[in-house]
Amino acid sequence: MSLPELDQRDDDELIETILAAADRRDLAAMAVAAAEVSEMTRNWATHIPWDEFDSLDEIALDEVIADLTQMWEPVNLQVDADEEYALDKNAYDFYRPVGRNLMTRTEEFHGWVEARRRTETWQYSRTLEAAPNSVAQITNDIGRRTRGINFNSQDYLSFNTHPAIREAATKAMRDYGPHSAGSPMVLGNTRISDELEASLGELVRAEQVTLFPTGWAAGFGAMAGLVRQEDHVLIDRLAHSCLQQGARATTRNVVRYEHLNVDEVRRHLVDIRRRDSRNGILVVTDGLFSVDADWPDLVTLQRVCREHDATLLVDVAHDLGSMGPGGTGVLGMQDVLGDIDIVMGAFSKTFCSNGGFVASASPALKQYLKMFGGSHMFSNALSPVQTAVVLEASKIIRSAEGDLLRSRLHTAVTALRDELIGHGLTCMGEPSPIVPLLIGNEKLARIANRLLFDRGVLAFMVEFPVTPTGSSRFRLQVQANHEPDEARAAARIIADAITDARTYLSSAFGSTQR
Repeated sequence: MSLPELDQRDDDELIETILAAADRRDLAAMAVAAAEVSEMTRNWATHIPWDEFDSLDEIALDEVIADLTQMWEPVNLQVDADEEYALDKNAYDFYRPVGRNLMTRTEEFHGWVEARRRTETWQYSRTLEAAPNSVAQITNDIGRRTRGINFNSQDYLSFNTHPAIREAATKAMRDYGPHSAGSPMVLGNTRISDELEASLGELVRAEQVTLFPTGWAAGFGAMAGLVRQEDHVLIDRLAHSCLQQGARATTRNVVRYEHLNVDEVRRHLVDIRRRDSRNGILVVTDGLFSVDADWPDLVTLQRVCREHDATLLVDVAHDLGSMGPGGTGVLGMQDVLGDIDIVMGAFSKTFCSNGGFVASASPALKQYLKMFGGSHMFSNALSPVQTAVVLEASKIIRSAEGDLLRSRLHTAVTALRDELIGHGLTCMGEPSPIVPLLIGNEKLARIANRLLFDRGVLAFMVEFPVTPTGSSRFRLQVQANHEPDEARAAARIIADAITDARTYLSSAFGSTQR
């Protein structure tokens, strides 16, 4: 089958072609069809190794067949609101809605969400009733309120309640007002925007900093500004969604490499440079990965990139400020400050605000991103209040108080991890503000999450599309204001909830959930 014929097929036809080829064990035909699958399908089914069909072993091939078969078969049209229906399905099951009416075919998914709401197993869209700290009061989306130890907020250094941060926000409001003056390329920036760029440049030792209105805008804008259709992107399979979607939007030459595998990056670079000596290659990774809490070998990764004339971009959204010497994150921990080609980050974690940035040593790259990144030029600038909060946070991060806050944070993280592990539970990754507690089975995680809501622990349950199906977990986000005893108490409550959830499922559905 020729490529022009495939170009005219939609995803349904392409998946049917892939499954037919899979039955014949024809990996080459699978890879050809997979290359034409749409961007939307790839973004929703990120656990499918679309770019690696030609190298699957038997076990991986069987898994792909099972996953694609599930996608190919339309969901059950009968909506049942009982608990079994709420627990049995995954968001993945609704990826392929049936029908030509784009409005009505979303109703099956909505019915499943409503079933999960009624059974209080829907973990999203909860609202805060007051300023969050180590304890928070929240309401779920059916109106039930609770108060508990808070591992839902990503305020790693507890800046939300810091007096200097709040005073900086108040002063900016007095000086500039709420402010919505437009694009930073017109008159959206203020004097403190320049101060913030300088402060961030000193923190990451890359003085050419560009601000963006959100972290997502920074990641997507960096890709859109730098990468052209003929260029190549090598991206860690678990890199943040803004970077994954940015890569897919800019070029078809995208390779998602095995998580943290520098040897695989090297092999791909050799292969690309053997075929293409003219165009650019951008290698993309997170600093601290927010779902697995681990990090890459940046020293080797940057060296390998330079050996093949590739450019490295590192997203430090979760580690900058909360980890490393002086709050320099994984860059400081690996002594590569000033050595990484491009650094990007978000202010929505440690910095207690919205916004993001891209930094490098190149004034040319900075000016180019401002003009062609899209999300810088064509979005409103950060408000003065947001800018002032981030600026004050960056000052505290680099001070002795920042060291003290990080020490308190690390103590709480250690207490939480040790207590969870002591109860026989699995904490993934390395000690960091993110403690991923692996559960696996979605039914078990949803019931445990329902129990935690009533028992005074606020924990964010993560499942598909954030993780592959069957890999659910709790992403516990620790703050400097968490006391060690508070963290240990929460761990005991979590362990009991998981045990009780397993017993409940065994009784209600007749099988033990692992």
